[in-house]
Amino acid sequence: MRVAVWNARAALLYSLGGWTALGGMIYYSRYGSGGGAESGGGPENENDPQRNQGPRKEVYTTETPFGFQVRTEVTYRDDQPPLTRLLRRVVSFFDSSGSPPSEK
Repeated sequence: MRVAVWNARAALLYSLGGWTALGGMIYYSRYGSGGGAESGGGPENENDPQRNQGPRKEVYTTETPFGFQVRTEVTYRDDQPPLTRLLRRVVSFFDSSGSPPSEK
């Protein structure tokens, strides 16, 4: 009998935590970082390290034996899944250096 009660309580706790996390991700993706109508351009968005980063480009140039040059440009877009933005925001709260989290 005790095992059944313990299992029910554990299932309730885990389901509550899962639905809370899912609801937070949905709310954050819609209203948290410029995606929603209510976000606006307030001072909190100006201080966001993810917003202040510009697009990052890497250019590679190689020369072939026949004298041709091949130029490759790699542009990293700022479109990130909502979960990645949420996790980076959480990590930035615990980072004491004040710098944006690494891209790795």
